[in-house]
Amino acid sequence: MNDISISDEDARLIHALQISPRAPWSELSRALSVGPAALARRYARLHDAGLVRAIGHPSWINSSGNTAFAEIDLEPGSLAMATAILSELPMALTLDAAASGTCLIATLSAPSEAALAALLLETLPSLPGVRDVRAHMATSVLKSGERWNVRSLDPEEVARIGGPQPPRARAARALDPQFRVALMAALGQDARTPAAVLARDLGVSEQKIHDAVAVLLHGQQYRLRTDVVNVWSGWPVHIWYFMEVPPRQLSSVASALTTHPEVRYVGTAAGLANLTFDVWLRNLGVLHVLEAKIDSLSQTGVKIRRQIILRTSKRLGHLLDDAGRFTDRYVPPPS
Repeated sequence: MNDISISDEDARLIHALQISPRAPWSELSRALSVGPAALARRYARLHDAGLVRAIGHPSWINSSGNTAFAEIDLEPGSLAMATAILSELPMALTLDAAASGTCLIATLSAPSEAALAALLLETLPSLPGVRDVRAHMATSVLKSGERWNVRSLDPEEVARIGGPQPPRARAARALDPQFRVALMAALGQDARTPAAVLARDLGVSEQKIHDAVAVLLHGQQYRLRTDVVNVWSGWPVHIWYFMEVPPRQLSSVASALTTHPEVRYVGTAAGLANLTFDVWLRNLGVLHVLEAKIDSLSQTGVKIRRQIILRTSKRLGHLLDDAGRFTDRYVPPPS
């Protein structure tokens, strides 16, 4: 599978799916002028190679409440054990190993303040080999990964791709809690699972699946996204930044960062840093150019600390292999 790369045609399909992750192949066919069967085969090849996943997550995860980024400093040789333990923890959504080899950056999201406090004060410090935990508590989210795309379609093609259909007038707006959790977990694992398969697995009618998905999406209870492995995306260099910006300039600097195409996430925070963001770059050589642009956003200068990521082992609950490809293992986040 190492010889698989994303072609221009692959990138166009990925961009279309990033706009509308559950769009029918017939709709994407009209937008991309490629037959539905060919698109389905192309996606299946990328999916089976672990390069692309259409996934989802509860909307509250994108809010600032009860979300934190933890820099976990470890004793040499402890990274694998800490990663293995956190990979099975639902509240640890994403795990990135930094270039130092002794720092693990965990994106954490908890259903309550008490749960997040217990995670930061008890669970993380008790991991084998942990020396220190630096937490950055999210206070606002200005840009998240679902808004990042490979930018392979022109504006006219983008306009031809529609969003999800609204709920039927007769669709029930309140979902049974157990069914709701099961449906969100299924969509989180594979957002392109056909309604017929979801209906069979969850023991309901196909119409109920269509109605429930429409209610979740249009009620902004659930978000879909299509993720691509960055090594094959054309943006292989992954870096987390933790910045200290003068308070009066925080809003303007944060807003300006959201306009940079390399930036996938931007959020304000409370902790050692008041601004956190991560980027994917074309190559390491453009790092200093980007940082010069960032420094120019502030009138009085900012303190910038970077963590270059060499391996991502978990992304939004999906476990990745050592090459950064999606596997079939999925740990649903808290619902």
